[in-house]
Amino acid sequence: MRNKERIVTASFKLSLNELNTDFIEKIKSMFDAKKIVEIHISEEIDETEYLLSTSANRESLFKSLQQLENNEVVMKQMSEIGPLYALARH
Repeated sequence: MRNKERIVTASFKLSLNELNTDFIEKIKSMFDAKKIVEIHISEEIDETEYLLSTSANRESLFKSLQQLENNEVVMKQMSEIGPLYALARH
C-alpha cells in the first residue's frame, strides 16, 4: 500500500497586529520543513460598510427593507433576471 501524501489546509483570520514572529513560528511547526507552503493574504472588506458607503446605496437598501416590511415583494423569473445581470456586468 502506497503512502498517500497528506494535504494540510489551514486558514487564519487575524488582525495585522497579531501577525508576528510567534505566529509565523506556530505556522512553521504545523508543516513539514521540507514541503513548500503557499500563503495568501487578503484584506477583508466590511460588506455592510461598503454597501452603506454612498447615499445612493443607502437609500436603495433602506427602500428595499421598507418594501420588504410592507410585503411589497417583487417576484421575477430567472429569464427576466438573466438579461439584467448580463447588462450590469458590462
